[in-house]
Amino acid sequence: MQINSKYIMVNDKKSFELAKIHLASSKEISIDTESSGFFTYYSKICLIQISGSGQNFIFDPLAQIDLKSLDVIFQNPKVLKIFHSAIDDIKALKRDFGFTFINIADTMYSSKLLGLEHNSLNYLVEHYHQVHLSKTEQKSNWEKRPLERQQLQYAALDTAYLESIWNSMKIELEKKNLLDEAISEFQKISEEPIPLKETVNEIQWYKFPEIDKFTSHERRTIADILTFRDEKAKRVNKAPFRVLNNENILKLIRKELNQEGLIALLGKKDGAELYTIIETPTGPPLEKSEIPKTDFEVKAEEEEGFKNLRKWRERIMKKRNIDHTMLPSNKQILQIIRNKVSSIEDLEKLNLMSKWKLGNYGQSILLALKGENYDSFLAPLVVLPQVNRKKNPGFIKKHPKKAPIEIKTVDVP
Repeated sequence: MQINSKYIMVNDKKSFELAKIHLASSKEISIDTESSGFFTYYSKICLIQISGSGQNFIFDPLAQIDLKSLDVIFQNPKVLKIFHSAIDDIKALKRDFGFTFINIADTMYSSKLLGLEHNSLNYLVEHYHQVHLSKTEQKSNWEKRPLERQQLQYAALDTAYLESIWNSMKIELEKKNLLDEAISEFQKISEEPIPLKETVNEIQWYKFPEIDKFTSHERRTIADILTFRDEKAKRVNKAPFRVLNNENILKLIRKELNQEGLIALLGKKDGAELYTIIETPTGPPLEKSEIPKTDFEVKAEEEEGFKNLRKWRERIMKKRNIDHTMLPSNKQILQIIRNKVSSIEDLEKLNLMSKWKLGNYGQSILLALKGENYDSFLAPLVVLPQVNRKKNPGFIKKHPKKAPIEIKTVDVP
């Protein structure tokens, strides 16, 4: 499939109306977003890329245009919306604009169903198009204006290939009797509730690197520093590591950064405040025993059911050659137990899985909960291709790589 090498910047009313007309007449559109999350505490969408019928559009939400009317296209069941990692983009688009999505496809989830060695967009473009995409702009500051040409080129390429990739994947999913499962999962993703714009984050001091190797007093200091950092990050809307990174936290713990150094790093007021916090701990030392083994607590009466469902998950993973991200997580398993699920209707009310999963996994989950045999419900499940998923995110290219197409801008007539 020939990939168009031009993009249209949509940052005023005229270009927006023309883009809407074009996309509304497309049978398939590809969507991606770029957000500020690497730089800000509260992430917001800074670009929306949409490709359709051979044209690539880059919408600028920071320009003086009202994007809400795109919702008509997103809700149109006759227009397929293609994403890579749809859950992330859809959550962000719902949060920032209140969009609703009907009829989507997700190339990342499809890549897992198809048993591909890797699931990144970069890998899929190489796999299906023998083209290498540069990721040098992946951590760009998308909030700054004007954006640089290489940033826009990077952004446009994220949707330019998606339609072609999905159409190839759809054929493969049909051949392997996996399309119904995929479509059911896509529907579940599209129905994700609108997330809150601001959430209260628990300070997870126990996730600080190698936390078990510090003394109990040092762990308390780390917890206090992380609390201070998070509060300041919220106040100035900066990503926490941009307020104070882990390297400087270690220097504070090792007494390699004194009060003067802190003031130079954070400013007079914040530096003095943090120094005072370090000198006067807010609570008792944090012992090793207080480091949670998991992010949740399994009660004694829940242990048997928890063990049974984890064993069920392992069996499904081995039976189907799938990874754990495609099955209920430990927290979801606890939800099932704590809601005293005893029927398919109970499972459905929790809204933890797609209709396909409910129909194909539901009965075996109910039996596993009670410690009963569920082998007969595993036999009909489609087995995915066996692959060796490497921990290293890199991959061996089986073909000479081509440079990405040069994306060019065009003026809107």
